[in-house]
Amino acid sequence: MSIRLASLCGLAVACVLSIAGSSPATAQQVVKLGEGETLTISGFINATLFNDRGLFSSFGQGQNAEIAAAPANQPGVNQGIFDGDVRNTRINFTFNAAPVLGKWAPRATLEADFFGAFNGVPPFGDEQPQFRVRHAFVDLSNGRTTVRIGQYWAPLFGEVPAFIPVSLTHIAFPVGLGSSMIGWRFPGVFLFHDLTATSPLKLQLEVATLKGSGPTAAGNAGDSLNNIGTGEASGVPQFETRLNAARKFDNVSWNGFVVYHIDWKDVNGRGVPGSNITDWGVETGQYVALSSFTLHGSVYYGKGLGSQFGMINQFQPQIRGWGAWAQAGYDFTSHWSVWADYGIDQPDYARFARETGGTLARQLTHTGSALLRFRAGRYAAGLEYFRNVTRWNTGVTSADQYALSALYTL
Repeated sequence: MSIRLASLCGLAVACVLSIAGSSPATAQQVVKLGEGETLTISGFINATLFNDRGLFSSFGQGQNAEIAAAPANQPGVNQGIFDGDVRNTRINFTFNAAPVLGKWAPRATLEADFFGAFNGVPPFGDEQPQFRVRHAFVDLSNGRTTVRIGQYWAPLFGEVPAFIPVSLTHIAFPVGLGSSMIGWRFPGVFLFHDLTATSPLKLQLEVATLKGSGPTAAGNAGDSLNNIGTGEASGVPQFETRLNAARKFDNVSWNGFVVYHIDWKDVNGRGVPGSNITDWGVETGQYVALSSFTLHGSVYYGKGLGSQFGMINQFQPQIRGWGAWAQAGYDFTSHWSVWADYGIDQPDYARFARETGGTLARQLTHTGSALLRFRAGRYAAGLEYFRNVTRWNTGVTSADQYALSALYTL
C-alpha cells in the first residue's frame, strides 16, 4: 500500500465525523488507495436510554447487562436507576488487495467499539467511553478457502446474525451471553473452507487453533503478576471445529451448525507440579425463516466452559452443565416487528459439590427479553424489555431493564 500521510489524516477526520453523526452515511464508504487496494469503512451508531430495576452483576448496568447481582448486592428498596449508554457504537476498516499468489488475495480487518473503561467516575467520566479493539486479523483467500490469522470469534460464538439474538440494546454483549449463549473472541489461526460451492445446499467447514484462556491460578503470584491464566499456563492452545450448513427452499430459509471445542487448563499455574485438566463442549444451532416469521436458537453441553461465557460465567474447570436459548420474531409490516427471547444456563452444581466438595455461587439462571422494533432503511429504533433471574447459593435474585434504543448502520 502506498498512501500519503495527508491522505491518512483526511481519512481519519472523515471517519470521526461519520461516527459523530455530523454527516450521516447512506452506504458503506469505499476508498481507493492505489496499487489495486481498497478500504471499506462500515459500522453503526447505537444509543440506549434505560431504566434498571435491581442491579446486574459482572458486566454492568447498561448495554452489557446480563446477570442479576447476588442478594447481598441488591438495593432492596429504591431500586431504580435511569442512565444512557453509547458503547455499542462500532467502526470497521477492511482493506482488500489484488491477488498476490495466483488466485490468493490478502485482506485485513480492524474493528473497534467503545466498550473500554469509562474515563473516570461520575458525574462526567461515564460520558467518555474509551476505544477498544474487537477484531484484528489478516486473511489470505482464494474465494473458497480462507486462512485467517489474528483475533476473531471462536467458532462456539454465533458469529453470524442468524445465531445471535436480535436486539437493539444488547449487541456487543448479546442477550444471554454468560447466561445461555456462549463463545468469545481470541487470537488464533482460523481456516474456512466451502465444501460445496453452489446451492441448494451450502456446507462450510471451520477449524480454529486459539490461544489458551482462563483466570489466573489462585495463589500463584508469578502468574498473577504476568497476567498468565490457567489456559495459557497449560502450554496448549484451544481447538475448535465447526460445520455450517444452509439451504433455501421455496418459502423457507434454513441455517444450522454444529461445533466441538476442547481445551486444557493448568489449575496450579506455572512453577507448580501437576497435570492439565481437559475441558470440552459441543453446541448446535438452528435458524428457520418462513415468510414474516423467524425462529432461531442454540443449545450446548460441556465441561469447564467458563472462559467461553458458559456455566453462568464461572471458571472452575470441573463444572459440567448445559445451556440453551431460543428467539421468535414476526414482521407484521415492512417496518414493524416483534421479538421474544428465552434462555437458560444450568450448571450441574450437585455433581460439582460431590466431586470437589465446593459450592457454586451461581447455580441456575433464566433470561428473557421482548423487543418492539421499527425499521426504515438503515435506521432502527425499539422499545426493549430484558430480565434475568439467577439462583445464587445465598438466594434467588432478579433484575429488569426497560430500554429505548436507536441504531443507524453506516
